[in-house]
Amino acid sequence: MLMICSSRASIQEILSRRPGYRAVLGQAAVEPVRMEFVAALGAGLITGLALAIPLGAIGVLLIQEGASRGWAGGVPAAAAVATVDLLYCVTAVTAGAAIAPGIASWGPWPRIIGGATLVALAIWSLIRARHSSVDAPAGADANRARSGRRYALFFGLTAINPATLIYFAAVVTGLSGVSASALVSVAFIAGVGAASLSWQLLLVLTGAIVRWKAGTQFRRLTTLVGSSIVGVIGILMITGMIL
Repeated sequence: MLMICSSRASIQEILSRRPGYRAVLGQAAVEPVRMEFVAALGAGLITGLALAIPLGAIGVLLIQEGASRGWAGGVPAAAAVATVDLLYCVTAVTAGAAIAPGIASWGPWPRIIGGATLVALAIWSLIRARHSSVDAPAGADANRARSGRRYALFFGLTAINPATLIYFAAVVTGLSGVSASALVSVAFIAGVGAASLSWQLLLVLTGAIVRWKAGTQFRRLTTLVGSSIVGVIGILMITGMIL
């Protein structure tokens, strides 16, 4: 028996010296890590889409942004929404379990403030749509400044609703493997960011197609309808009928 074990050890030692055998061992060790990475990336994509696809006030505003400002003018707004989703996801993965209860203790105030902000924005958009004409071409500096303002506006509108953080915290708690390693966490976060950005850009593209196909009056009508929907959603948020 001792001779058999010694022979096996000798064979194992001889094989381990062969480059091809070491490559197979390395591949076998890398394969589970690769599978975990792909699984975490897929979970992040699904989680991001599940959050982004339900059309709420921000989604309506992004379509309106594309319809009123075109594709290039709407991209900063889409990027801002995706940035907030990404930051909330990072926060949830790193410290969501500790932060979510504190946010929940704020009560209805985030919802009320967010709803009031949407109502104010809807009223401003309605007034502007009724009295404004077609946007005149602007210079490069003006376009950059406007893009920065739109990015900041949509960043604030999205960040003011902490329900997104609570959502991610709940998902991360359910998917305990997301925090298993730094690589898995990064893959999950990357999936969420890619899914959110893709969907927000699709909404802007939808609005941009409307702008391209329709005339000025129809675009103005789209703005009026979109602003009215946003205002109604804001009122529903204030009254507590929706989050």
